[in-house]
Amino acid sequence: MIRNLIILANSRKMGNRCIVGIDAETEEWVRPCFGTGEEGIPRQVRQIDGAEPQLLDIVCIPLDNDGPHRDIQPENRTLLGGSWKRLSKATIEQLNKYCQKGGLILHNTDRKISITELRNIPKSKRNSLCLIRAHVEFSTEGTYRGKRVNATFTHASHRYCIPVTDYEFERHFPAYSIDEADCLMSISLGLPYERDNCCYKFVAGVIKLQ
Repeated sequence: MIRNLIILANSRKMGNRCIVGIDAETEEWVRPCFGTGEEGIPRQVRQIDGAEPQLLDIVCIPLDNDGPHRDIQPENRTLLGGSWKRLSKATIEQLNKYCQKGGLILHNTDRKISITELRNIPKSKRNSLCLIRAHVEFSTEGTYRGKRVNATFTHASHRYCIPVTDYEFERHFPAYSIDEADCLMSISLGLPYERDNCCYKFVAGVIKLQ
């Protein structure tokens, strides 16, 4: 099945990338998955004429109707063979209708959720992707892996602080600096870590608004 996705995230994942988008026709969130879905999408699969998919690109991607780990990430769809094609570009105005207007971001106010808590949520209400519009404060901190960029913001009266994994945004953000901006953010819930059996939230895509 061919799906035309508005690309809303291109984030780092296990040395590869996690690509996320909204189907331009069905308006469903979709997370294309390579293989088991645990190691991201390799360069030779995701790049189009040698270039990375950019946020707001509308990209034609061959996908199965099912995917791995859908009990945790119901938006997952397995990639089928075939090249990706860039069709056109979406506008910021087109995205406004997809923004979450209220409620909790991915089921709670923490930056993680236990797998037990997640599985207690009815499948019909379970999701692992959302689009948030907010005024965001960005800052960095050092970790054993190097620089980490954090996004701190308020949504529906709740305060959040979530790490940024948007590859280009993180790469170009200066270490030991701060910034703030009105943004659209694609927030993703990852697969559970073995050490604590929790799924962590990440800002997988950042679009700064003028």
